[in-house]
Amino acid sequence: MAAKLSNSDVEVRLWRLWKGTLLVGVVGGYALLIALLLVEHGWRAGLLGLFFVVVAQFFRHIASDVDRIGWNLERRGSDADGPAVRQQARLFWLLVGLAQVLNLALIAQAFTLGGPARALATLLALALVEVLFSRIRQVNRRVEFQQASYGLGEGPLQPNAKTGPWDEARLQRLNSRLEQLKAMADAGEISQRAYRKERDKWRVQSVMDDEARR
Repeated sequence: MAAKLSNSDVEVRLWRLWKGTLLVGVVGGYALLIALLLVEHGWRAGLLGLFFVVVAQFFRHIASDVDRIGWNLERRGSDADGPAVRQQARLFWLLVGLAQVLNLALIAQAFTLGGPARALATLLALALVEVLFSRIRQVNRRVEFQQASYGLGEGPLQPNAKTGPWDEARLQRLNSRLEQLKAMADAGEISQRAYRKERDKWRVQSVMDDEARR
């Protein structure tokens, strides 16, 4: 008997379509900025602006993967003060900050070429793009970081089977191992610091295994 579609399956497809819509908006905003540079200031200015945009997107792509790792750690109940969680947060905000530096470079370029009015217009355009990126991050967590949908070649909706017996067994083994480590730490067989380090290593490894299977 064929599996029935649930409301959640439909909701996930709609959220993925919304994510695709947001990404189209981001691309459109950047394309408009580059097109204006090309038309009004020539190919050199356009090429420099394109360089800033492309490098910023590399940083954002890495930040998205780091955010996905943090989301997986949260799902597994990592302590807020865990070294892996702190490292993940620092790396995420560092990458976001680097993307903002490149945004500032675009604004500085606009000011140099077109004065305060052009710089203000560029600032407003980039602020709108940042709002779209913040919404994409929220949608990512709703759809568990599935890829965006653009309504092309997706085919009919299929039931969303996210986990199986293998996933449950692996999660049970992980929890059992962590319980053993905690018991050893409580008994004084290993230090609390060693326990936390080993715990974070196992959790991060579990997250990376999930990433490899996606």
